[in-house]
Amino acid sequence: MRITTFLAFFTLFLSAAASGRDPGTPELGTGDFAPGLGVFDTESLGPEDFTAVRRILETRCLECHGGAHRKSFLSFATAETFAEGGSRGDVLDRDRLEKSRLLKVIEYGNPELAMPKSGAIPDEEVAVLRAWILKGAPWPEGSAGRLADPSAHPLEEHHVSADGSWWAYGSLDRLEDPKVEDAAWAEHPVDAWIRASLDQAGFAPAERARPEALLRRATFALTGLPPTPAERHAFLAAVEDLGWEQAWSQLLDGLFASPHYGEAQARHWLDLVRYAETDGYERDSAKQNIWRYRDWVIRAFNRDLPYDRFVQLQLAGDEYAADIGDPFEAAEAQIATGFYRIGLFDDEPADREQAASDARADIVDTVSQVVFGTTMGCARCHDHKADPVTQKEYFALTAHFTGVTRYSKNGTRDLADRAGDGVWAPDAHADRLAEIDAALTAEVERTGLGTVVKNDSPVTLVADARAAAHEWLYRIGDAFQGDAWSQPGFDDASWKSGRSGFGAAGTPGAIVNTAWQTPVIQLRTTFRLGEIPSALHLTYLHDEDVQIYLNGQLILERPGYTTSYLARQLGADALAALVVGRNVLAVQCSQTAGGQAIDVGLSTKWDVEAEGGMLESVRVALGEAPADDQRFEGLRRHLMERDRHLAQPVAVPYPAHVAYENGPVPPEQFVEMRGSVHARGDRVDPALPEAWLVGQPAEAPAYELPAPGPGAASSLRRRTLADWAFEGGAHVTARVEANRIWQFLFGRGICRTSGDFGRLGELPTNAKLLDRVALELIDREWSVKSLQRWLMESEAYQMGTERDPVVATLNDPRNDLYSAFDPRRLTAEEYRDATLATSGELNTERFGPWVFPPLADEVLATSSQPNNAWGHGTPEDAVRRSLYVHVKRSLREPLLASLDQPDPDLPCPVRFPTNVPTQALLTLNGPFVNARAEALAASVLAEADGAADALRTAIENTLGRDATEDEIDRGLTFLESLQSEHDLDEAGAVALFALGLFNRNEFLWID
Repeated sequence: MRITTFLAFFTLFLSAAASGRDPGTPELGTGDFAPGLGVFDTESLGPEDFTAVRRILETRCLECHGGAHRKSFLSFATAETFAEGGSRGDVLDRDRLEKSRLLKVIEYGNPELAMPKSGAIPDEEVAVLRAWILKGAPWPEGSAGRLADPSAHPLEEHHVSADGSWWAYGSLDRLEDPKVEDAAWAEHPVDAWIRASLDQAGFAPAERARPEALLRRATFALTGLPPTPAERHAFLAAVEDLGWEQAWSQLLDGLFASPHYGEAQARHWLDLVRYAETDGYERDSAKQNIWRYRDWVIRAFNRDLPYDRFVQLQLAGDEYAADIGDPFEAAEAQIATGFYRIGLFDDEPADREQAASDARADIVDTVSQVVFGTTMGCARCHDHKADPVTQKEYFALTAHFTGVTRYSKNGTRDLADRAGDGVWAPDAHADRLAEIDAALTAEVERTGLGTVVKNDSPVTLVADARAAAHEWLYRIGDAFQGDAWSQPGFDDASWKSGRSGFGAAGTPGAIVNTAWQTPVIQLRTTFRLGEIPSALHLTYLHDEDVQIYLNGQLILERPGYTTSYLARQLGADALAALVVGRNVLAVQCSQTAGGQAIDVGLSTKWDVEAEGGMLESVRVALGEAPADDQRFEGLRRHLMERDRHLAQPVAVPYPAHVAYENGPVPPEQFVEMRGSVHARGDRVDPALPEAWLVGQPAEAPAYELPAPGPGAASSLRRRTLADWAFEGGAHVTARVEANRIWQFLFGRGICRTSGDFGRLGELPTNAKLLDRVALELIDREWSVKSLQRWLMESEAYQMGTERDPVVATLNDPRNDLYSAFDPRRLTAEEYRDATLATSGELNTERFGPWVFPPLADEVLATSSQPNNAWGHGTPEDAVRRSLYVHVKRSLREPLLASLDQPDPDLPCPVRFPTNVPTQALLTLNGPFVNARAEALAASVLAEADGAADALRTAIENTLGRDATEDEIDRGLTFLESLQSEHDLDEAGAVALFALGLFNRNEFLWID
């Protein structure tokens, strides 16, 4: 018995020592409670009673917090470590002890916040800890309060060096460019920095590349397309006639002016902002009109919108729009905020609040990475382990975006494109109409006219569901197109009959007597008239878009939905549509999401309070007044002005996926423990990470949040962040963008990890050169085109790709010092577009909705609904540039996906080309590339004088150079073998030759 007791005690001693508890303290299970708690006086807790508290802390908390670990930086080892709090601050609220975080944790009211994770502790123990906390958590000094070794887990802190020691966040300092002996490398600052590094290492730079190689390099870099044979001949002639410098300058002039420039640059940006045109998840619904954001990006690059403004409009275009006088330009600024709507969207989240938090996190992670070169995702759950970003700073940055309204499947604002001179923007047209109506109302009040029309015995022609159950004929499913179905003579004998009030139960404000749950419904009913009435009064409730016809004439059209019945006093046009005898009232209503309802009523009553009521009564009264009555001259003038205004053209609005806020006071933001919106920590106000402030110039404006008035449309928080990013934060944002521009020209950035300038990324190969380029970007007022041209004028950009073998393999294997230009493989889009361009098929139409090139049945079979997974397009659409191919998250275009087009769910700062067998299966065996090869063969044979001439043209079109005689000889031998041994005709043999060209490294790679 004694041996058994000793062994049990010894085992307990070892386990207690391993966990950091004092030996002898029994370990309790979740359902047990500490001995002696029954006599614990929770009403008069004092320091002498800490023994019971200690037992609970040791058995429930200490192992993770101060014993074996110090999770979340919280330690119960001693009073001193307890007072230090954790990563989320103090666990006690000294001002309101009953609100202390520690109390919330142990009470298990919120499972996201609850501790310990093994399960809730017994009520008796909760009562002990509650009493202790409400007394201020008294903790004895000395050994009585020592639960574990406090030095075992010292508090970890992140500290940002005030001197800006980390390269990415320090100030941008102007240094003198190095002096180099080689005169050709001394003129351009970029060349001087690179040559100085090469000289120091004892390396020599490569010779300038061949003109044809540089033509191809520059043309792909700026337009994403290969040069045409005509462009090649013109450039080589210019080099011969004008000399290299002038010919190169003229070439750049043409490339920067090309309408295809913006398409190529936009593709880079769309990678960064995770552009896709569907929501993702199971349904993966299309984002209506989101392609307009893509088109905005293209146009912004084409007109060289300065990079600072380019980013500012995407972050806060709705807030900048208030300062833009032209309504169409203001609409474009709002389109830029489509940036907020292109991410993933779960239309059926299990937890809507968490889904909204995840959406904000997606924005924060994207903005911090793309604009500031900082990967902050780690700090959502805890302080960043490598970079100086705390969790509090993460959510302080998040607070800039809390006011943005949530995503809506059907768009959030109606906007319109500029449609030509004399065409009104919808909002401007409505504002002017409101001004005219205000003047008209004032004139009505002055004259007393407008309320004289009476109708003492109105007749109900068609009752809405509030008054009676009127019978309608209806049709659901596919709608009849056009307006024939609304005409009196239409045959509706096969339509069903239902009582008024169609829709889905639960729709706000609706009375539902007949169920309707399809995307569209068409309704018809009739009424008879013995004479034409003097008034028509329409009542309606709809969810969503509705069109109402009277004898085939459209009398009302309304978008969106209503949650209560509205009334409209119809005018003379509606009255003119009536006939004595049988009349037909027809309605069409569509529905895409949310509620679903349609109900319509018609009577002969006058209602001056209804929409249009006063206006129609004025028209009637004026018609009865003498034409020469000068008292009403003002009314007549205003009515004529109103009619003229309504006759003017108005741009057609469309639902746009844009961002906006619902007023100046956004929701509060809290630290979300472990990334859970339900585990609230401290409230945080908008602020910037301290690391970004280190290198801020002293003269830069301070970051300061405005205080918008009560009637303001937004909080202006996003605009404040966007302004600061390119003023006080320019030292960070200029480095990021300068490095990215370098990357897209030279094949990789000076800092290879262009989306991560932190300690988990790579150091720049030449930090001083990067700073020099960043300063140049600022000096050039953030012009991307100007900086690109400046870089392309350098000897460094024009170097060939040949490297000294010793340098390449031993001394500088990654070419960090830029002793030669790095060759690169064509991107997925460049490859697809190049095959179309060289085959002569490329449709260069720009802008507009996405297109659907055909996909194989095997590809469609991977979708949950193969028949509905992909749309249909015309043959002309199938050969448009890859930029316009529909980007569906759950169904990727196979050729583009295999050639490393990035997954659009996350930002992609750098594409990493792979080399896998499936690529060859598509470029050699795939139907798309084979069709291009056949088209190329047909085009060269149609113009060629014999097979040799056809091969010569095919080589020039694809490889951008003249064919050698050896190539022609070998090519002819190849054609003969295909025709003689494989029974192919000449076209089929040339097509296989063309297919081989499309798979040559010389086609796939850029020197």
